[in-house]
Amino acid sequence: MARKGFVSSWLRRATEVPPYSQLAFIYDSVMRHVDYGAWAYYLSELFLRADVDVREVVDISCGTANLLLRLSDLDYRVAGFDESENMVRVARHKILQRFLNIPVWCASMTRFALRHPVQAVVSTYDSINYCMNLETWSEVFTHALDALCIGGVFIFDICTERNSRRNFQNYYDDGRCDRVEYNRHSYYLRRERVQVNEFLIQPLESDKALYREVHRQRIYKISEIREVVPSQYFDVVGIYDGFTFRPGTEKSDRVHFVLKKKADVKW
Repeated sequence: MARKGFVSSWLRRATEVPPYSQLAFIYDSVMRHVDYGAWAYYLSELFLRADVDVREVVDISCGTANLLLRLSDLDYRVAGFDESENMVRVARHKILQRFLNIPVWCASMTRFALRHPVQAVVSTYDSINYCMNLETWSEVFTHALDALCIGGVFIFDICTERNSRRNFQNYYDDGRCDRVEYNRHSYYLRRERVQVNEFLIQPLESDKALYREVHRQRIYKISEIREVVPSQYFDVVGIYDGFTFRPGTEKSDRVHFVLKKKADVKW
């Protein structure tokens, strides 16, 4: 879509809808640049580095199941959930297309329970940055702890301020996929430390329907996350620079945290 179309779309009245309610249906096309196979392999390496014999993995922000499917290809037993009903709907469709038995359901990472504990809980692609305050992080840690076996790992990643300022400050993108036209405008609110991604989504079959999604993610310092990790329950195995085993710093774009549930936890 040309920039003229972008401007005219923003001048029209759009119906504001919750994040991922419309984006879910074109999410895979918008994110086609992501190598989920490499991401799954990196997680498997982190499991080994944490010295955990992982057999079952639960993704607490599974989206459209891209990572779940790649982890399944690596012979892990997987399950996952997402807060967006439409993301889960797309995930289930993809899983059925491959004739797989992967449970996916709708739930929040701040409030969930599993039927039995697993060896690994993961949240990837800075999904946890949607937690807008540190109190919410504490809720995530509490439920992840309850979901893990003794010695199990909780792995998540965050985006840094450097990433927002360098890559997503007044960033524009637009495209056409799956009979839908979209515009994206990303910008960083430095004072609030909030990354904003605004999407305008229009089905090509309708010249009237126009949807607007506003995604907000809080950008935290690594030290803030370290402080809120409940050290009485988790050991910090490592904090790594994006997809490496180098130490993660504020100069990283993405930082992966690997936490291991302590053996002497009384919970």
